[in-house]
Amino acid sequence: MNFGQTFLILFALASSADAQLRGLATSRKSNSFQVGHYNEKLGSCIGAVCGLWGDPHIISCDGLGFDCNVQGLFTLMKNFMYNIQANFVHVNSIEMEKIFVWQDFPAATYTNDIIIQNVENSDVPLMQFSFPHFHNEENIAPSERGCFVNAHYDSYMSGYGKTGVESIDKCRERCEKIDGCTKFVFVYDEYNDGDKKHPASCWVADDSATLQKRPSHYSRSVAGPVNKCGHSDMYDAILDNSDQVAKAKIIGNGTGNENKKSRHGAGCPVLYYENGELKDISDVGGNGSYLYGNSDSKSSVKLYGTNKIKIVHTTASGAKSEIMLETAGDGPGEIWSCHWNMFVCLPKDEKERFVEGGLGLFGSPDGNSQNDWMNPNGNLIQIPTNNPKGHGTKGQESYDYCKNNWCVSQDDSLMAYPENTSYDDVKCLEEEYVDFNIDNDSCVLSTEKIRDACKDSPPLLVHTCQTDCCYGGCPLFFETQKEIAEFVTLSTNIEDCVYDNPEIVPDPICDDENNFLGTGESVCPLSSKSAVKVIHKSTTADIPDGQPVIYGLTFSDPSDDDHGREVKFRVDNPFSSKSDIFVRYAKKVGQHANDPACDSLDEVVPGCDVESEEFTVGCIGSDYQDPFAIVDIYFASKDSFVLSNASPDTEVEKCCSAPAYDGFGVIKYSFKIQCVCPDSIDSPV
Repeated sequence: MNFGQTFLILFALASSADAQLRGLATSRKSNSFQVGHYNEKLGSCIGAVCGLWGDPHIISCDGLGFDCNVQGLFTLMKNFMYNIQANFVHVNSIEMEKIFVWQDFPAATYTNDIIIQNVENSDVPLMQFSFPHFHNEENIAPSERGCFVNAHYDSYMSGYGKTGVESIDKCRERCEKIDGCTKFVFVYDEYNDGDKKHPASCWVADDSATLQKRPSHYSRSVAGPVNKCGHSDMYDAILDNSDQVAKAKIIGNGTGNENKKSRHGAGCPVLYYENGELKDISDVGGNGSYLYGNSDSKSSVKLYGTNKIKIVHTTASGAKSEIMLETAGDGPGEIWSCHWNMFVCLPKDEKERFVEGGLGLFGSPDGNSQNDWMNPNGNLIQIPTNNPKGHGTKGQESYDYCKNNWCVSQDDSLMAYPENTSYDDVKCLEEEYVDFNIDNDSCVLSTEKIRDACKDSPPLLVHTCQTDCCYGGCPLFFETQKEIAEFVTLSTNIEDCVYDNPEIVPDPICDDENNFLGTGESVCPLSSKSAVKVIHKSTTADIPDGQPVIYGLTFSDPSDDDHGREVKFRVDNPFSSKSDIFVRYAKKVGQHANDPACDSLDEVVPGCDVESEEFTVGCIGSDYQDPFAIVDIYFASKDSFVLSNASPDTEVEKCCSAPAYDGFGVIKYSFKIQCVCPDSIDSPV
C-alpha cells in the first residue's frame, strides 16, 4: 500500500507548475504559517486546512495528527457548512493475505469513498466520489502475475549490476535488451541513480541462476522468467460491477504510473454520484473539465491536473471553501491500490461560525489542537500525551477513538452503495487493534531501508514515513512530504502528534559515569571471546588500560541482495592529550564488495563521547569463518605517551590525505572486528 502520514498535507504533484495551478504558496517560507490559524492556503481558499491521506493519516484543522486504521464508514467533518463522510477499506486484504501472509488488516486501511454534503445549501447535490472494487482471478497484483513473489536468484549476470527502475515492466524490458538474460528480479527498495531516485531496483540473470526464497529480513522482491513475468499489458485487475465501471472517468494516479498499460486505461477509474445517482462521466474531458457547475457557479466540481478533483462551495455570505481530492496508489488491483487523499480549506471569512462548532475526525477548528478529540455530542475526550503503557498505547487509543466515536450509523449514512452491496458492506467492523511495527517480515522494504529512507523526515512525519514505506508507499510519501510544506506548517509540539514513537531507542554508548559501553569485551555478554582484536601495531607499547579504542559496537544483518553485513562503532582517543585520528576501513558496496575509505577526526579528546562520529564498515567472510572487518586507526598527537612510543617510520596512510605532522608522534593500530558475536547462533556450523 502506498501511504503517507502524520502532519502533512498533501497532494503529490508532478511538477512545480502543477503546484502553482493549485494555488499553493510555493514562494512562501514554511515558517510563515502557524499551526491552528486561518492563514493556510489551498487553491483560492485562505483559512484552516485539514485532511487525510494514505492509510489514512489524519491532520485536524488545528494541526493534530493521528491515524485511523479502521474499516468502516466515518464522519470526517460536520459543521454549519459540511457533512463529509468517508469509507475506509482494508488495503488489498485478499492480496496481502496471499502474498504477505498478513492477518493484521486493521493496521492498514485507506479511503475508497468520499461523500460530501453541503449542509447550508440544499440546492447543491450530495456528491460522492468512489473507486470500484478491484481484484483478480489469482488474488495477486496484476503487475506481479506470472512472477514468483518474495523470491530471488542465487547469482546474477556478470557485468550487469543493479539498475534503478520504475516498475516490474521496466525491469523485464531491461532484461530483454541483454543477450543471454532470461530471468530478472525486481526489488522494492529505494535506488539512487545519480540525481534520480527510483522506487525499485532491477537485477538480471541467465539460465544458470537458481530460484531461491527471499531471506526474511530482505526487502520484498519479485522474480521470474522474462517471457512470463513483468507483462502488465497481459494482465489486469477485474473490476466488480462492470456496468457501473463503464460510467467511470479514468484519472491519473499521481505516482508515476499514468502511462501504465491497462484495458481500463491509465490511472484509476473514478465513479461520481449526485444525490445517490451514478453519473456517466466516462466522456468528460481532462484537466479543466467540470463534473458539476462551471466557472461562474457558486458550487462546482472540476478535474484538475492529471489526478485531482477540485471542489468549490460558496457560503451564503460569499466565502469560498475548497476541497481537493487526489487519486493515489499504484493502480487498480495493485498492493497499494487506487485510493483518495483529501484536503479541505475552511475560509477564514467564516471563522466565527466554524469555531462555534465542529464535529468529526477533523476536529473543531478553533485554534486549539488539544480539544480536537470529542464524541458525537461535542464532549471532549482526553488526547494521549505520553505512552505510560509502552509501545502501542497511542496507536491503540487513536484506533479506539475513531471506532468508538465516528462510525456512521445506517440512519445517518449518506453513501450510495454499489450494486449488490448494502450498509452491511461498509459499516464499521469489530476487529482487534494490531500495533504497527516495522521490525517484521511483512514490510515491503527491509527494516534498515525503512529507517534509512525516513531518517531525514521532519520529526512529526517519521512515523507516517515508516508506516507508508513498510506497506509500499515510499514514493508517494515523499511526493506528499515535499508538497505538504507548501500549504500546511507541521507543528513542533509533540502533544500534537498522537503517534507512538516509531524509533527504536539505540543502545547507550556511555553509561551514567561516562564509562565505555559496547566494547569488544562487553558487546556480546554471552561470549567468552572479545569481538575486537588488535592484529598489528606500530609500537611495542600496549594500549593504555581502560581505553578500548573501539566502542559503541553494533552489528547489522544484510538488508538485501544489494547490501551485505556491516558493523558500526565509535573510536576513542586512548591517550591523555588530544589527538587527530584517521580511520581507514572498507565501505560496503553491494552484497560482497567493499571500497576503501578513510575518514578523519580532528583534535579528539580522550574519553567516552556520546556525540562522537559513528563509522559504518563493510564485513567480509567465508563459509569457514564468521564475518569480520579490518580497520586501521592512526593517532597523530603530541601526547607524551605517543611521542615516547611512536616509531619514526610510521606515517598516516597517504590515501587519508593527512597533513604533515612535524613535532607529532604517529601510532597505528590494526583491528579485526567481528561482525557477529563470537560463537553466536549466526555463526556458520
